[in-house]
Amino acid sequence: MDAIRQVLIVEDLPDVAQWLRDQVMNLLSPERIEQASTLLQAQEKIREQAYDLALIDLGLPDGSGVELIRPFKEANREAMCVVTTIFDDAEHLFGSLRSGADGYLLKDDTEAEFSDQLSGILAGRPPLSASIARRLLEQFHHDFGEKEVTLTPREKEILTLIAKGLSVKHAAQKLGISHYTAAGYMKDVYAKLQVNTRAEATLKAIHMGLVNPS
Repeated sequence: MDAIRQVLIVEDLPDVAQWLRDQVMNLLSPERIEQASTLLQAQEKIREQAYDLALIDLGLPDGSGVELIRPFKEANREAMCVVTTIFDDAEHLFGSLRSGADGYLLKDDTEAEFSDQLSGILAGRPPLSASIARRLLEQFHHDFGEKEVTLTPREKEILTLIAKGLSVKHAAQKLGISHYTAAGYMKDVYAKLQVNTRAEATLKAIHMGLVNPS
């Protein structure tokens, strides 16, 4: 992602919201940051404004932040949606990823760990807390043990570039193919790997040895 201009922070605790705002401002330097403290407020902002990034808490006063992920991604196709939460259980994690979340950060990470993952967004790196990445790798290791997945050479090239942080558009340019063709390859890769997000695809690529974890 070349730049983050418009950011939405969904967090009901004022001190945490301010901390997230400071982190985003210092690390990503956006032009504008909007905040919402409830599901309803966030839904209104998503309808009214386009964003490049959303940080979404799951435990909101009027519902679960998971309900915001899919509508946000549908309204902002190229944006990143990152869950910021205290919940590290499988239900919240996989529910968020299935809904389309691009990253999952735990609020109890150290400030250095959180900052490192957040700053990686500009390089296209899916932000994942270390413990979350381990959990996903364990799950995917189990999945691969049950069923071997075979990708074509071109599909592997596309997956490798996407896992390294390139957008589909930039991956297409690098490979000398059209954006439409590259998007078709990615759709096939996602279907074969049974994933729905870049974060899941990246972890699959790591497990397959296509890229090294950073």
